Amino acid sequence: MENYHSESPLREITLRNGDSCFFYRADIGDSERIIEYINSVAVESDYLSFGRGEFTMSSEDERRLISSFKERSNCLMAVAKCDQSIVGLITMQGGSRKRIYHWAEIALSVSMKYWGMGIGRVLIELAVEHAGRNGITRIGLKVRTDNDRAIALYRKMGFEIEGKLKKFMRVNDDYFDFYQMGRDV
Repeated sequence: MENYHSESPLREITLRNGDSCFFYRADIGDSERIIEYINSVAVESDYLSFGRGEFTMSSEDERRLISSFKERSNCLMAVAKCDQSIVGLITMQGGSRKRIYHWAEIALSVSMKYWGMGIGRVLIELAVEHAGRNGITRIGLKVRTDNDRAIALYRKMGFEIEGKLKKFMRVNDDYFDFYQMGRDV
């Protein structure tokens, strides 16, 4: 599979299994692979805000979204690639108005096969670094209260629980609470 990235990798790490993983800012050439990735992780875990078949963005819509993230300095979309396959994704979207420009929300996912290999940590580091260079002084995220692995990672990365969102998500007939977590940059 060819590489669509015009930029060099933001970072490269060697995983515990010996594979190399490259981290790039998402490019419009990634749009179809991002959609494939999102649809694949949607069936791996109920921790995400979408499930099987719920992500219905077209390739053109995804390209527009990637372009809009590249145009705004307080936004970032970055992918982790192993063997040219996307295995992780982080989005960081900053406020669109002057009074909230400094605040951004991140969303992170990593393919289950790659859990515990440092990919999520690197993606968060990239978001925090980007935030620091671009006027973002506060980052927030939402995480299911029973997602112990993610909560542990976020705490290691300096995030603190700031509140609880009751019955924030429903999977079938079960409701789940979420924590709102945040950190200063």
